[in-house]
Amino acid sequence: MDDIFPAEALIGAERRLGAAVLARDTDALDRMLHPQFVSVRPDGRSLVRSEEIEELSTGRLVVSELVPEETLATVNGRAGITRRTLNATGHWRGRPFNARVLCTRTWVQVPDGWLLLLSRVGPAPDEPVLDPKCGVRLTARC
Repeated sequence: MDDIFPAEALIGAERRLGAAVLARDTDALDRMLHPQFVSVRPDGRSLVRSEEIEELSTGRLVVSELVPEETLATVNGRAGITRRTLNATGHWRGRPFNARVLCTRTWVQVPDGWLLLLSRVGPAPDEPVLDPKCGVRLTARC
């Protein structure tokens, strides 16, 4: 990992997270989520690590499509933050959803890569809010 710019490695972790969610790969999520992980959902509910994994493993949450619009990654020491605007499609507890969301995540760097500590998903604003001066920015399909 030393030969890659830290923010690029963090964007790679963000991509792997999306792939694991789409595949409902709970083994990958188990490896990526910090032991103290907390997820704040669009409805305001907070889930701990085991609850987040259970939502996907039981099929209560099925994400069938994630289409990224823009990703911003910032690294400071061993801490990283990603902000990602994307379109998500799937169903939660049998109810379909198709939403444009803003995911804000806090990551912690460990020797093997990045662990996700906090994830907050909510509605995305109509106007872009990601300031490229804050880190590495990718647009469209990142």
